[in-house]
Formats: sequence, C-alpha cells, structure tokens
Amino acid sequence: MIDWGLVAKIAGGGFGVTLLVLIILSLVAWIVGLVVQKAAKPTTAGRETPAKDK
Repeated sequence: MIDWGLVAKIAGGGFGVTLLVLIILSLVAWIVGLVVQKAAKPTTAGRETPAKDK
C-alpha cells in the first residue's frame, strides 16, 4: 500500500524547500541591486554633461 501521509510529507517538503530557495535568491538579488545602485550613484552624480553651444 501507498502511505499517502509520507507522500504528502515528501511532496510538501520539496515544495517548501523550493519556495524557501526562491525567496532567498530573490532577497539576495534585491540586496545586490541596492548595493550596485548605491555604488553607481556617486560616480554619476558628480558628472554633469555641459551644454553644447551651437
């Protein structure tokens, strides 16, 4: 016989681990994005393109 309780535990555990990994990856990507934005901001804030006179 198939132990459906065990099947549910295994399937639920796999689903839970998948969601946990995806949440961790999204948080890491968000933090890296913040770091890149903060690192790039000072270099572009000081540079202003002068107006071209024609």
